[in-house]
Amino acid sequence: MQLIPLDVKSRLAVGLERFPDIAASCSVFAEYLNGPAGRPVGVAVSGGGDSVALLLLLWLWGQRPLEVFTVDHGVNPQSAEWARGVEALGRELGLPLTVLRWEGDKPRSGLQAAARRARHHLILDAARAKDIRVLCLGHNADDVAEAAAMRAEGSTVGAPKLWSPAPFWPQGEGMFYLRPLLGVGRARLRDWLKTVGMSYVDDPANTNPAYLRARVRQQGVTPSETHRRRAPSSPDLTESIKVKQMGAAFFYVPTLPPPEMLSALVVCAGGGDKLPRHAELAHIRAAASAGRRRFTLCGARIEAHEGGWLICREPGDMTRNGSRPERIGGIWDGRYRVPTYTIGGEIVPAKGHLNALSREERLRLKGLPPAVRAALPVLKHNESVRLLAAGDLQDVTYDRLGAALGLIRNEKEVCHPVFSCGLPVA
Repeated sequence: MQLIPLDVKSRLAVGLERFPDIAASCSVFAEYLNGPAGRPVGVAVSGGGDSVALLLLLWLWGQRPLEVFTVDHGVNPQSAEWARGVEALGRELGLPLTVLRWEGDKPRSGLQAAARRARHHLILDAARAKDIRVLCLGHNADDVAEAAAMRAEGSTVGAPKLWSPAPFWPQGEGMFYLRPLLGVGRARLRDWLKTVGMSYVDDPANTNPAYLRARVRQQGVTPSETHRRRAPSSPDLTESIKVKQMGAAFFYVPTLPPPEMLSALVVCAGGGDKLPRHAELAHIRAAASAGRRRFTLCGARIEAHEGGWLICREPGDMTRNGSRPERIGGIWDGRYRVPTYTIGGEIVPAKGHLNALSREERLRLKGLPPAVRAALPVLKHNESVRLLAAGDLQDVTYDRLGAALGLIRNEKEVCHPVFSCGLPVA
């Protein structure tokens, strides 16, 4: 992967004059990348045309230090060569670059989804270690259209947005994705790269009919003109309905909100990152109108409560089939940041242990709905069980919900979350 031997910046800039739509996409850089001038911005580069084009555009912009990340996933025999190509490009541009590798055995089924998750986890962890809070990704207008077609086929893949929180949780806590190229088609980006003499790789998985995305791509899905011009950012969904901040990682709404907001509430309360299908959300809204009062979805409970709806963690899901909540990066069950003094004890769901708490602790929990009490973390040490100290236990669901609802609108606001609350029961 090499540029032809001419002045790189001049050649790219001159070539860009023939592609005003691509040049216009650069206008979002200053709007969203407005954090501290010395803080680096991450760029995920696979070596494909989209990510290579994005890297070159950010480099031409030149207003922020860049850190490039590429992943050798080991799935394709050429992946190591692709990573070396990205390294060569980084050297050509004088940019720091980190090569990450997906080690270990690969699953026999669901390989593409597993590789995608592993790739994002690796990049998110590496970016966080470098104090990066925004990662730029090369999704384009065709990706938006293809994702919509995949959802029509029953997939739960999300819709790529111009600005959004990282969808992988809890690895993506406090991390955001910027996708500046959603208004440009894939072919257009490749035409620019060919014009400036830049090569790129084509992953054969993109045309393998074993994968839904490849089948959808082969159908020739056409991006809408809206996406070609510029994809809108997330709407401020809080204007449609107000969420009551209840504490203890649960929410209360007076009526069931529109599907996109309901999805965010369910995923945040459930502590995972799997998105519900649109049909599931539509079923819940219809069944609630018909009088049904309780539902479970994506690890969350949706329950009629005090004239409205309680949305919280489903306690029965936490230990189903012998499973147990995980502690990842200091976050337990995707909902609470837990203190380090718990080492030596075991954090477990309160379900089945509430009677072992002291009378004082049980009284402190009395005002919480039963399902919420049962889903709280408690510290088990030998034969004793107790609540974690409220000052140390941080509920992370509200900051996450604020990000999911579009209330953190650019890099400058990433360091100033709209929600911040601890457990109010101690």
